[in-house]
Amino acid sequence: MKKLLSLSLFLSLTFLSCSTDEDIEMNGTESSTSAINHKKENPHSWSPQNTANSYDNAGILYRQILEEYYTNTPTNTTPSQIIFDIESIANNFSEFDPMKNNNYSPIAYNNINWILSTDESYHTAISNNNNLSVTAKNQLENFAAALTQMIDSEATAKSIHDYIVGFEVLISSNTVLTANDKKAILTSSSIARHANYLRRKGRRWDIHHGITGSIYGSNENMAKAITTAASVNAIANTINE
Repeated sequence: MKKLLSLSLFLSLTFLSCSTDEDIEMNGTESSTSAINHKKENPHSWSPQNTANSYDNAGILYRQILEEYYTNTPTNTTPSQIIFDIESIANNFSEFDPMKNNNYSPIAYNNINWILSTDESYHTAISNNNNLSVTAKNQLENFAAALTQMIDSEATAKSIHDYIVGFEVLISSNTVLTANDKKAILTSSSIARHANYLRRKGRRWDIHHGITGSIYGSNENMAKAITTAASVNAIANTINE
Protein backbone atom coordinates (compact mmCIF):
# COMPACT_ATOMS: atom_id res chain seq x y z
CA MET A 1 0.00 0.00 0.00
CA LYS A 2 1.06 3.48 -0.74
CA LYS A 3 0.55 4.93 2.71
CA LEU A 4 2.14 2.55 5.25
CA LEU A 5 5.58 4.14 5.23
CA SER A 6 4.49 7.60 6.21
CA LEU A 7 2.24 6.26 8.92
CA SER A 8 5.15 4.40 10.44
CA LEU A 9 7.19 7.49 10.08
CA PHE A 10 4.76 9.85 11.75
CA LEU A 11 3.86 7.43 14.52
CA SER A 12 7.45 7.37 15.69
CA LEU A 13 7.59 11.14 15.61
CA THR A 14 4.66 11.72 17.89
CA PHE A 15 6.00 9.56 20.70
CA LEU A 16 9.55 10.87 20.38
CA SER A 17 8.98 14.60 20.44
CA CYS A 18 8.42 14.74 24.20
CA SER A 19 11.63 12.92 25.07
CA THR A 20 15.00 14.62 25.38
CA ASP A 21 17.83 14.21 22.93
CA GLU A 22 19.64 12.14 25.48
CA ASP A 23 16.89 9.50 25.65
CA ILE A 24 18.15 6.51 24.43
CA GLU A 25 -1.17 -1.39 2.74
CA MET A 26 -5.25 0.51 3.43
CA ASN A 27 -5.68 1.70 -0.18
CA GLY A 28 -4.65 -1.79 -1.14
CA THR A 29 -4.16 -1.90 -4.88
CA GLU A 30 -0.81 -1.37 -6.50
CA SER A 31 -0.53 -1.40 -10.27
CA SER A 32 0.67 -4.55 -11.95
CA THR A 33 3.67 -2.64 -13.27
CA SER A 34 4.65 -1.57 -9.77
CA ALA A 35 4.25 -5.11 -8.47
CA ILE A 36 6.47 -6.46 -11.23
CA ASN A 37 9.15 -3.85 -10.56
CA HIS A 38 9.18 -4.71 -6.86
CA LYS A 39 9.57 -8.41 -7.59
CA LYS A 40 12.54 -7.71 -9.84
CA GLU A 41 14.44 -5.95 -7.08
CA ASN A 42 16.85 -8.08 -5.10
CA PRO A 43 16.20 -7.30 -1.41
CA HIS A 44 19.77 -8.26 -0.54
CA SER A 45 21.65 -6.08 -3.04
CA TRP A 46 21.79 -3.08 -0.69
CA SER A 47 21.34 -2.41 3.00
CA PRO A 48 18.43 -0.38 4.42
CA GLN A 49 20.67 1.08 7.12
CA ASN A 50 22.24 4.53 7.26
CA THR A 51 25.02 4.78 9.84
CA ALA A 52 25.07 8.56 9.42
CA ASN A 53 21.66 8.74 11.10
CA SER A 54 22.25 8.82 14.87
CA TYR A 55 18.80 7.33 15.49
CA ASP A 56 18.87 4.52 12.96
CA ASN A 57 18.54 1.99 15.77
CA ALA A 58 14.84 2.88 15.74
CA GLY A 59 14.34 1.78 12.15
CA ILE A 60 16.53 -1.29 12.61
CA LEU A 61 14.48 -2.49 15.58
CA TYR A 62 11.21 -1.66 13.80
CA ARG A 63 12.25 -3.86 10.87
CA GLN A 64 13.50 -6.68 13.11
CA ILE A 65 10.22 -6.74 15.03
CA LEU A 66 8.16 -6.97 11.85
CA GLU A 67 10.44 -9.56 10.25
CA GLU A 68 10.05 -11.78 13.30
CA TYR A 69 6.30 -11.17 13.37
CA TYR A 70 5.83 -12.07 9.70
CA THR A 71 8.10 -15.10 10.02
CA ASN A 72 5.89 -16.48 12.78
CA THR A 73 2.50 -15.10 11.75
CA PRO A 74 -0.06 -16.21 14.37
CA THR A 75 -3.42 -17.74 13.49
CA ASN A 76 -5.22 -15.24 15.73
CA THR A 77 -4.92 -11.94 13.89
CA THR A 78 -7.42 -9.72 15.68
CA PRO A 79 -6.13 -6.14 16.13
CA SER A 80 -5.73 -6.55 19.89
CA GLN A 81 -3.78 -9.79 19.44
CA ILE A 82 -1.53 -8.22 16.80
CA ILE A 83 -0.69 -5.33 19.12
CA PHE A 84 0.03 -7.78 21.94
CA ASP A 85 2.29 -9.86 19.69
CA ILE A 86 4.20 -6.81 18.42
CA GLU A 87 4.84 -5.52 21.95
CA SER A 88 5.83 -9.00 23.15
CA ILE A 89 8.36 -9.36 20.34
CA ALA A 90 9.74 -5.88 21.04
CA ASN A 91 10.29 -6.71 24.70
CA ASN A 92 12.48 -9.65 23.72
CA PHE A 93 15.07 -7.25 22.29
CA SER A 94 17.54 -5.97 24.88
CA GLU A 95 17.79 -2.56 23.20
CA PHE A 96 14.05 -1.95 23.50
CA ASP A 97 13.81 -1.41 27.26
CA PRO A 98 16.27 1.54 27.42
CA MET A 99 14.22 3.25 24.69
CA LYS A 100 11.21 3.35 27.03
CA ASN A 101 12.88 5.97 29.23
CA ASN A 102 11.01 4.46 32.21
CA ASN A 103 7.71 5.44 30.62
CA TYR A 104 5.72 3.12 28.38
CA SER A 105 1.95 2.72 28.23
CA PRO A 106 0.34 -0.13 26.26
CA ILE A 107 -0.82 0.71 22.74
CA ALA A 108 -4.55 1.44 22.48
CA TYR A 109 -6.23 0.04 19.36
CA ASN A 110 -8.51 3.08 19.04
CA ASN A 111 -5.39 5.16 18.28
CA ILE A 112 -4.27 2.71 15.59
CA ASN A 113 -7.79 2.62 14.15
CA TRP A 114 -7.87 6.42 13.96
CA ILE A 115 -4.63 6.46 12.02
CA LEU A 116 -5.79 3.80 9.58
CA SER A 117 -9.28 5.20 9.04
CA THR A 118 -8.50 8.92 8.82
CA ASP A 119 -7.49 10.35 5.45
CA GLU A 120 -4.09 12.02 5.59
CA SER A 121 -3.97 11.59 9.36
CA TYR A 122 -0.32 12.62 9.25
CA HIS A 123 -1.38 16.25 8.69
CA THR A 124 -3.28 16.19 11.98
CA ALA A 125 -0.50 14.36 13.81
CA ILE A 126 2.05 16.95 12.70
CA SER A 127 -0.03 20.07 13.28
CA ASN A 128 -1.17 18.91 16.74
CA ASN A 129 2.33 18.10 17.93
CA ASN A 130 3.22 20.99 20.21
CA ASN A 131 6.71 19.63 20.85
CA LEU A 132 7.92 20.29 17.31
CA SER A 133 8.99 23.64 15.95
CA VAL A 134 7.27 25.15 12.91
CA THR A 135 10.40 24.42 10.89
CA ALA A 136 10.30 20.75 11.91
CA LYS A 137 6.64 20.46 10.98
CA ASN A 138 7.31 21.98 7.57
CA GLN A 139 10.20 19.59 6.99
CA LEU A 140 7.97 16.62 7.80
CA GLU A 141 5.17 17.82 5.55
CA ASN A 142 7.60 18.27 2.67
CA PHE A 143 9.17 14.88 3.37
CA ALA A 144 5.81 13.10 3.28
CA ALA A 145 4.78 14.92 0.11
CA ALA A 146 8.01 13.97 -1.66
CA LEU A 147 7.71 10.32 -0.66
CA THR A 148 4.09 10.22 -1.78
CA GLN A 149 5.05 11.63 -5.16
CA MET A 150 7.82 9.06 -5.57
CA ILE A 151 5.49 6.18 -4.74
CA ASP A 152 2.76 7.49 -7.05
CA SER A 153 5.31 7.67 -9.87
CA GLU A 154 6.39 4.07 -9.05
CA ALA A 155 9.95 4.97 -8.13
CA THR A 156 12.12 2.00 -7.18
CA ALA A 157 12.74 1.17 -3.55
CA LYS A 158 16.43 2.00 -4.03
CA SER A 159 15.55 5.46 -5.37
CA ILE A 160 13.32 6.07 -2.37
CA HIS A 161 16.07 4.84 -0.05
CA ASP A 162 18.57 7.23 -1.61
CA TYR A 163 16.15 10.14 -1.30
CA ILE A 164 15.59 9.43 2.41
CA VAL A 165 19.35 9.23 3.05
CA GLY A 166 19.83 12.59 1.32
CA PHE A 167 17.01 14.10 3.38
CA GLU A 168 18.66 12.84 6.57
CA VAL A 169 21.92 14.55 5.62
CA LEU A 170 20.09 17.87 5.28
CA ILE A 171 18.28 17.42 8.60
CA SER A 172 21.48 16.51 10.46
CA SER A 173 23.26 19.63 9.21
CA ASN A 174 20.31 21.99 9.71
CA THR A 175 21.25 24.74 12.18
CA VAL A 176 17.67 25.94 12.79
CA LEU A 177 16.16 22.67 14.01
CA THR A 178 16.44 21.87 17.72
CA ALA A 179 18.00 18.66 19.01
CA ASN A 180 14.49 17.40 19.81
CA ASP A 181 13.31 18.26 16.29
CA LYS A 182 16.17 16.31 14.77
CA LYS A 183 15.59 13.30 16.98
CA ALA A 184 11.91 13.14 16.05
CA ILE A 185 12.50 13.64 12.33
CA LEU A 186 15.47 11.28 12.05
CA THR A 187 13.67 8.57 14.00
CA SER A 188 10.73 8.82 11.64
CA SER A 189 12.89 8.87 8.52
CA SER A 190 14.77 5.82 9.81
CA ILE A 191 11.52 3.91 10.26
CA ALA A 192 10.38 5.04 6.80
CA ARG A 193 13.65 3.84 5.26
CA HIS A 194 13.40 0.41 6.82
CA ALA A 195 9.69 0.19 5.94
CA ASN A 196 10.70 0.89 2.36
CA TYR A 197 13.03 -2.11 2.51
CA LEU A 198 10.21 -4.33 3.77
CA ARG A 199 8.01 -3.11 0.92
CA ARG A 200 10.72 -4.06 -1.49
CA LYS A 201 10.59 -7.59 -0.12
CA GLY A 202 6.90 -7.85 -0.96
CA ARG A 203 5.13 -6.29 2.03
CA ARG A 204 2.50 -3.60 1.64
CA TRP A 205 3.31 -0.22 3.12
CA ASP A 206 1.44 3.03 3.52
CA ILE A 207 3.62 6.10 3.58
CA HIS A 208 1.19 8.44 5.33
CA HIS A 209 0.16 5.91 7.93
CA GLY A 210 3.74 4.97 8.67
CA ILE A 211 4.79 8.54 9.29
CA THR A 212 1.70 9.18 11.39
CA GLY A 213 2.50 6.17 13.52
CA SER A 214 6.01 7.42 14.14
CA ILE A 215 4.92 10.92 15.08
CA TYR A 216 2.03 9.73 17.20
CA GLY A 217 4.25 7.35 19.11
CA SER A 218 7.12 9.76 19.55
CA ASN A 219 5.07 11.94 21.91
CA GLU A 220 5.84 9.32 24.52
CA ASN A 221 9.28 7.97 23.59
CA MET A 222 11.26 6.13 20.93
CA ALA A 223 10.01 2.73 22.09
CA LYS A 224 6.38 3.74 21.63
CA ALA A 225 7.17 5.24 18.23
CA ILE A 226 8.60 1.91 17.07
CA THR A 227 5.82 -0.36 18.36
CA THR A 228 3.04 1.96 17.20
CA ALA A 229 4.46 2.13 13.69
CA ALA A 230 5.00 -1.65 13.64
CA SER A 231 1.46 -2.31 14.88
CA VAL A 232 0.03 -0.08 12.16
CA ASN A 233 2.01 -1.99 9.54
CA ALA A 234 0.95 -5.42 10.81
CA ILE A 235 -2.73 -4.53 11.25
CA ALA A 236 -2.97 -2.79 7.88
CA ASN A 237 -1.42 -5.79 6.12
CA THR A 238 -3.87 -8.12 7.87
CA ILE A 239 -6.86 -5.97 6.90
CA ASN A 240 -5.84 -6.02 3.26
CA GLU A 241 -4.93 -9.68 2.88
